[in-house]
Amino acid sequence: MGEYYIQEPGSEEAKGPYDVGRIADLIEAGKASETTLYYDEDREDWLPLMECEEIRLAVNPVQKPLSLRPKDISEDSLNHDDEHLPELKVDQMLAAAEGNTDETRHLKKKHRAAETAAAISLPALAVIMLMAAIVDIWPNVAVISTIQEDGDYGLLISHPLLVVGVADLFLTLCCILSVTDAFPLIRFRMMLGFGYFTYIFWSWGDQTMMIAVAVSSFAAWFCTITLNLYAMIACAVLGIVGMGAVAVMTVLG
Repeated sequence: MGEYYIQEPGSEEAKGPYDVGRIADLIEAGKASETTLYYDEDREDWLPLMECEEIRLAVNPVQKPLSLRPKDISEDSLNHDDEHLPELKVDQMLAAAEGNTDETRHLKKKHRAAETAAAISLPALAVIMLMAAIVDIWPNVAVISTIQEDGDYGLLISHPLLVVGVADLFLTLCCILSVTDAFPLIRFRMMLGFGYFTYIFWSWGDQTMMIAVAVSSFAAWFCTITLNLYAMIACAVLGIVGMGAVAVMTVLG
């Protein structure tokens, strides 16, 4: 059974992850509706709840007729002694009614960890993208001054890293504003850094910068796809330290 993040149309606040049973309960309680959106990881987009077959079946289950074959019914089965059934204690019944069983506690703990991981990802990515913007823009500060003085924006064509730096600033702002729809763009940017910039530093013979860019780019990319708390913390630290090292070396170099 899958777990999904949901949000109302026009809202930027996602809730969850919830399993399909919980989503069905929210709809029944009026806290969600068929117009509520869920995040489809395969399509990387927010879609209406009823477009997910698993959720649709949970909300509107297909009722199968129940029938008993004559041979299944006997006097013995009707008068069977329940002495072999396990004893159910009152405190166990109350715990199950309140959702305090071991299984529900495990799911709640898992959900809290996922929510914490999601809360960490955006601030961490904002810092990483800001560092990446510094790396791209700092060597081109003189070009920015020339563009401002002469108004010659055609110089941007001959300085593509400056364009990438502006894009990094835009992605930084998206992370600050919690725009998770920008995650595909961040993934593309980090793969660009992992491939192109790693190759550039390798061709220059700068092994330190090459490793720092590769590690930080991969870590930032992984931050956009995982909700595992420990993996998120590790990648956030690696991404910030790695890209921070590249930014410091760029500014001081």
